[in-house]
Amino acid sequence: MTDATLPIPDEIPAAGGDGVTELARVWWNGDVPAMIIRPALRDPALMGGVLAELSWNFSRAYAGSHGIDQAQALKEIVQGWQDAHQRAEGLEAPPLMPTVSVSKTAKE
Repeated sequence: MTDATLPIPDEIPAAGGDGVTELARVWWNGDVPAMIIRPALRDPALMGGVLAELSWNFSRAYAGSHGIDQAQALKEIVQGWQDAHQRAEGLEAPPLMPTVSVSKTAKE
């Protein structure tokens, strides 16, 4: 594993604090993601908004670091999302994939 730990954003107080919760950590493991997630948001629709914002920020990062047009990068991210959901339709999956761990929420 590379020594490329991402820093905590400056907006997040070093001591954490009320209202600050880490939602996920994701690693690329060869050809699949591995992750630990915390379902701390009470409204799953809000998580959808977080994922949309994450996608938009990734598209900007691809534009800045790989020279890809931001709109095209976002289109490809959305297409990848749709393709993955289409492949998963109708599949019976185990409750959690082996590369996913669920952490308790801060209040549990």
